[in-house]
Amino acid sequence: MGNTDPMTVRPSARSTWLARPEADRDAWNNFRRAAGDVIAQVDADLQQNLKVGYTDVDALLHLASADDRCMRMASLARSVSRSPSTLTRLVDRLEQRSLVERTRSSSTEVSVTVTPEGLDLLAEAAPRILAQVEERFWSRLTTDERDTVSSICKKLMESEPPNC
Repeated sequence: MGNTDPMTVRPSARSTWLARPEADRDAWNNFRRAAGDVIAQVDADLQQNLKVGYTDVDALLHLASADDRCMRMASLARSVSRSPSTLTRLVDRLEQRSLVERTRSSSTEVSVTVTPEGLDLLAEAAPRILAQVEERFWSRLTTDERDTVSSICKKLMESEPPNC
């Protein structure tokens, strides 16, 4: 009779991770940390000065850029990379501050529109975000490096892997 203990049949997450080449692990860890650090700094500045988070501002920006400054909840959730339930809580917070308005067109269709107050907040947030991004991202990279980062990120966001 064979050993059926799952701990001996499957490799551990650690051993699977360590089996990857060091360059792969470094690339992932550095990408994740760099993006996380820049966004965390932007978020901290927004929280401290405007009492709003980066994800909240990101949602407002998507709404402000949309036709009629309005989006369906499902589309907005995809745009800000959040689950529907997380987006509902985010929109609840924004609605409590009168930064957005929610409209229900059916039992399943809910739309969100940015308000003039939301646009005012974006006008305050934009220079703060740009200053942080300049300090922590743009100023640290050459034009060629920024182009390379952009190309890499576009490739990572492709819906299907390229055929080789």
